[in-house]
Amino acid sequence: MKYGQRICLLREEKQLTQEELAERIGISRAALSHYENNRREPDFETLKHIADFFYVNVDYLLGGIGRIHKEDPQANSKPARLLGYHIVHFRHWVYSNRLL
Repeated sequence: MKYGQRICLLREEKQLTQEELAERIGISRAALSHYENNRREPDFETLKHIADFFYVNVDYLLGGIGRIHKEDPQANSKPARLLGYHIVHFRHWVYSNRLL
């Protein structure tokens, strides 16, 4: 799979239009279209911006095997907060109903 197909696949998974992705990574929609259709190769800085946006390695965009995700700072914080919230409220519920 070429880099253009990978970029397109990642964009579609996030349900973004070319216009939305291009705006978020700081390029024109036309440039993104050229990248997705393998008519033009993005420079290293653009590849890095795309990889950072999707939390993947540049190697994955260039055809590397597997989908290696970088650490998404948002991914771990929300479940941890929710889990803590539920543990605290469960503890209050258990103590108030004297199950322990």
